[in-house]
Amino acid sequence: AHVPPWPSVALLTTAPLSHRLAGRMALRMAALRRFCSKPVPLGLESPNSVKASLKQFTETAKGFSFSAYFEEKYFWGKANVGPFFLLLLFTPTIYRSVKDIYWTRQLRKLNTEEIISDRYEWLKLNMIKDEVEAGLLSQVPAGGFQPLQLGPSSPP
Repeated sequence: AHVPPWPSVALLTTAPLSHRLAGRMALRMAALRRFCSKPVPLGLESPNSVKASLKQFTETAKGFSFSAYFEEKYFWGKANVGPFFLLLLFTPTIYRSVKDIYWTRQLRKLNTEEIISDRYEWLKLNMIKDEVEAGLLSQVPAGGFQPLQLGPSSPP
C-alpha cells in the first residue's frame, strides 16, 4: 500500500492521541528543518547572514552607474527595469503618504501646543478672577451689604 509522506486527515482524526501528536511533531520538525540554515565552520561567514547580505548590497550600490543604467541599449535590453517602473508608478502614492504622515505629526504637535496654551490662558484668567474676588471681599462692610430699597416697605 502507498503511504503518503504526511499523515492524512483521517489518520489524524481516528488515530490515538499519541499518534496524532507524533505526526504533528514530525510535520513541525520537517518545517523547522526546512527554514534552518546549514552549519558553517567557526571563523567563516555564513552566506545567508545579515552582515554578508549588507556587504553584498553595498558593493552593488557602489558599482551602480546612472549613465550606464539609463543608456538606451542597456536599459531596454539587459537592465532590470521592474523596480524603476514600480517606483515611477507608485511615486504619487508614496509622496501622498509621506506628506500625510508629515502633516499628521505637525498638526498633532500643534494641537498639543494649543491645548497647553489654552490651559495656561484659562489658568491666568481664573487667577485674575480670584484676585478680583479677593479684593472685593476685603472691601465688604462688617455687617454685609444692606438690601437696596427704592420705596417704602409697606403700602401708604
